Amino acid sequence: MASTRVGEYFLENGLISESDISLALSFQQTHPTYLGEILLKLGKIPEIELLQYLSKQFNVQYITSEKLEKMAVMNPSDVIPIKMAMDKTIFPLKYSVNNYRLTLLTYEPQNIVLFDELKILLSGVQTVVPVVATSNVIKALILKQYNNDVSAFDRLVRNAVSMNQNMFRNETIINLENPNDIEMANRIQDIVKMDEDKLSQEGRETFSMIVNQAELSGKKVDVTAVTTSMMSNMPSWVREQGNQLIELLRVFSNLLDVAAHGDAYFAHSQRVAILCKEIGEAINLSEVELYDLTIAAYLHDVGKKHHFTAIDIKNQINTEKMKTYSQIATKLFTDVQLSKLALNCLENMYETYNGQGYPRGLKLNEIPIGSLILLLANTYDFMTRISNIPPKEALKQLKETMFFSERILTALEQTQQISDNESSLKKISAIVISQKKFDLDDIADKFSRVNIEVAKAKSIEKAAQIIKEQKDTLGFILCDIDMTNSAITPLRLLAAIKHKKEISEIPFYFFSQYSIDKNTTIAANALKVSGIFPNYHPVEMTRKIADEIRKKS
Repeated sequence: MASTRVGEYFLENGLISESDISLALSFQQTHPTYLGEILLKLGKIPEIELLQYLSKQFNVQYITSEKLEKMAVMNPSDVIPIKMAMDKTIFPLKYSVNNYRLTLLTYEPQNIVLFDELKILLSGVQTVVPVVATSNVIKALILKQYNNDVSAFDRLVRNAVSMNQNMFRNETIINLENPNDIEMANRIQDIVKMDEDKLSQEGRETFSMIVNQAELSGKKVDVTAVTTSMMSNMPSWVREQGNQLIELLRVFSNLLDVAAHGDAYFAHSQRVAILCKEIGEAINLSEVELYDLTIAAYLHDVGKKHHFTAIDIKNQINTEKMKTYSQIATKLFTDVQLSKLALNCLENMYETYNGQGYPRGLKLNEIPIGSLILLLANTYDFMTRISNIPPKEALKQLKETMFFSERILTALEQTQQISDNESSLKKISAIVISQKKFDLDDIADKFSRVNIEVAKAKSIEKAAQIIKEQKDTLGFILCDIDMTNSAITPLRLLAAIKHKKEISEIPFYFFSQYSIDKNTTIAANALKVSGIFPNYHPVEMTRKIADEIRKKS
């Protein structure tokens, strides 16, 4: 919708003046949004006039705030999670399981990219039928329906726009003599007068959300029966199978990285997967989005002889090869039923926020957020861990490309603890003990961001030697509870340290990739362990330990 056409329409109909357009255009400079929305917020046009214009312009139905406020309580989170609804200012009015059609409330009825994205993200949705309302009304509806905020319409709608002008009996502009319009009229009546009993009966069974969750269990499941809210309550055996798949991909990717690109790339895909998950968590992606992004990260280099990053895109290196690589995911994984979201992340991982990427030159919100995160994580790991560029310099170069949104760059900076103040922090020495090389390297790297120098030990015997040599300068000890390659157990090491007066006060922490049984936890606490991190999250663990140690020093 071109803003000049909107202005001309209302000007020609005598609803606004030239000065009103000038005022709205000036407001638009500091508050970027559609001109019609601005005229409404400034009180220059009534809601019904804007809705009727949009309805005619884009051949869609509309609903006013009066009808939406009276709408029966639904279960909208079963089809669209609140974060997605708020971020995109959309609301699910109705889902038809018979023809996989989602009727969607939006203030952007022309946004085809949004509708295509929803068809990718929402399993069981093949058609999106837009119904238009104003943005403030949709925001109020979201707050009321998702959060039970009964005063949302009073705050966001009545306080912003005079409602006296909006009391129209006929909500449609449809010609009832036209057979096509009769069908449209029946559809809108279906929306406005939704049967509450039918809704409560169908709600949890017909509303569906997000990308082939059946893959987690390895069984075909009716996609209309699985929702995001159900993900958090999945049976443990389903989650366990999902975890087993991730573990299988981890082993596979580690072998592939070295075979395809050399020893320097060992665990590259694993680090990229973890970084993608950390960035995704920081921007509040759903559990399913995080799972599929992790899958995509482990598979992002499969079938590729050359390793490409954002730096190659910037320097326009081998662009034809990059375009070819964008098609690999479709060729390799379509037949194995890789989820639509994971597949979409892989197909678009060389697209950039400013439109200079491949293969289609998508830009801004046309690109799936997972694809941008994947390109960022892939490039950052290559720069810092393979090319040994300092994190601050790598971040600076990434910002200069203009390839990424500020949102995910900020998430990268925060999760990786890339701080300008790190040089001013007091240097601390520590020891990390684990027989897993990846864990050692990853944890040491994260501690280095906050000026903590880590000695790495792959066995408890080696750790004992380091503790003896560095006991006077050692800030803390962090030990993997799952040490099977040493005669001495981690608990015996802790007990030995606590019984030696000269080292008994050194803080000692346990961590594990898995849960830690109750007896081990009781024994560790009895020995006055400083902290325990089961199912550890690398960023959270390192940050918490660093904060505790600095407070004590």
